Amino acid sequence: MSLPEKAGIQAESIELAKPTTLHLPNHTGDVDLLDSTGKVRRIPIPSADPNDPLNLSKWRKLGIIITTCFYAIFSLVLVGGAGSILPFWIALYAPQGKSIQQVVNLTTYPSLVMALDRGAGAFVMLPCSIMFGRRPVLLGCCALIFASTIGAAKSTTYNSHMACRILQGIATGATESVLPLIISDISFLDERGLLFACYWGFQNFIGNIFTITVGFLVAETSWRWFYWLLTILGAVGFALIFFLVPETRYSRSPMAMEGQVCYTDEFGHTMLLTDAEARERFGATLEGQANNEFGPRVSYVRSLNPVTSAVPNAFRVGGGALVKMVSSLSSPGVIWAILATSISLGVTIAMSLTYGEILTTDFGWSMASVGLINCGGFPAAIVAMALAGPLSDKLILYMASRRGGVHRPEDILITLAFPSLVSAIGIIIYGVTAQNPAAHSAWGIIMGWTLFNIGFIVALVTGTHFAAEAYPQNPGPALVMVVGSKNIVSFAASFGIIPLVHRFNYLTAYMILLGAFCGIFLLGIPVYFLNPKWRAMVGKKQTE
Repeated sequence: MSLPEKAGIQAESIELAKPTTLHLPNHTGDVDLLDSTGKVRRIPIPSADPNDPLNLSKWRKLGIIITTCFYAIFSLVLVGGAGSILPFWIALYAPQGKSIQQVVNLTTYPSLVMALDRGAGAFVMLPCSIMFGRRPVLLGCCALIFASTIGAAKSTTYNSHMACRILQGIATGATESVLPLIISDISFLDERGLLFACYWGFQNFIGNIFTITVGFLVAETSWRWFYWLLTILGAVGFALIFFLVPETRYSRSPMAMEGQVCYTDEFGHTMLLTDAEARERFGATLEGQANNEFGPRVSYVRSLNPVTSAVPNAFRVGGGALVKMVSSLSSPGVIWAILATSISLGVTIAMSLTYGEILTTDFGWSMASVGLINCGGFPAAIVAMALAGPLSDKLILYMASRRGGVHRPEDILITLAFPSLVSAIGIIIYGVTAQNPAAHSAWGIIMGWTLFNIGFIVALVTGTHFAAEAYPQNPGPALVMVVGSKNIVSFAASFGIIPLVHRFNYLTAYMILLGAFCGIFLLGIPVYFLNPKWRAMVGKKQTE
């Protein structure tokens, strides 16, 4: 990502108030997160520019974070939160000759399109957000979601319904590729764990409230109110984004300090250069860049402009982003992050596609009550946010203090040990209960879903955080590759669950998913030890 693609600006640390010598071993991505006094450094370095997004007030940043979370919640619920109303769609379309699989496709196909579009978001939306800004791209996605949701609410045939669902998938996929980038633009490295935990955790927490209540809403009205309600929320989200989220794209000039120059490139990579290296790279204009005179703060009215100017050499910069995104796949850490987040999301979607049929058919729940399974999502979200947020941040700082203040990206993987075990237990409970409902109560389905969601949220937060640091030369592109690719890989698990159940049974189907889940997360152990060696090797080649 871009300009300050900070979704993990790793890098090389600096302290503004009291510069100190930094430990930068071959630019491998290890970070001096603490100074000699134990104080946490602010990375990346905020400039003196009043328009630098890092210099926004805490209230303005809070407004941006709340707004992006709100928009992500209702847009993702729109595509992936229809599990609780699938029984209503089955009752609607089965008399028209549509099979259960075709009805389920109203959920899986939009998810696939969203997955492909998130991949396109990595290869299209990301360069566009670099070249033309986050704000116009995000506002365009808002408009498409709003229009397609109205179309779905007014659809009269299965085909028109499916067409609108696919358009929703397109807009939602593109939206999510931009939102984490905006959060990264306004945050520092030491606080991103908490911010991404809140971002993903609140999506799950409030999304659960929606899926619990929507079944009762649809039962009392009609399935169309699922869309009308989201249309209203979409309009509110559009207004919030228009008035509260400014353009956060920002290009940082080189900054001189203690005989060295700190430079953050358009992809968020921060590096320290000697004076000679800096002059060779930037030429005679270095002093002017490092001591840039900034203009006045942009007024609030001007910040509402939906169109921003393109960066200089926009297409060259955008093309460079594509090349660096592809090169990020050479990192074992990035590959693992894609697989870990993909299998977690895939199992979650697979469960959401089957719990409605299990609860109504085998346990006698009414169609309106199916959403109550998500009550377990509340404690799951709280536990997951604690594990992936403050506890993870404390672990990272503790590990850094043991190395004299040096932070290694792989430390965050330790956070996954306990949550991944909890998720594995959740899959087992869910599969065993679904296979033999006569011998178990519905609590088995509820507990299986709840336990898995703890690890699911932690995996999303941790995988995103780790990807931003696992490829130190280009953290932004690596982050978007993970966000953009996870839905494509996860589609296999979610789309294949119904055929697996029909071919085998619930227990066999979920044990297959369990094997894939455990195998991928166990690969995190060699990644913990091998990815530092890969970072050192790449860093050495770049300094030769």
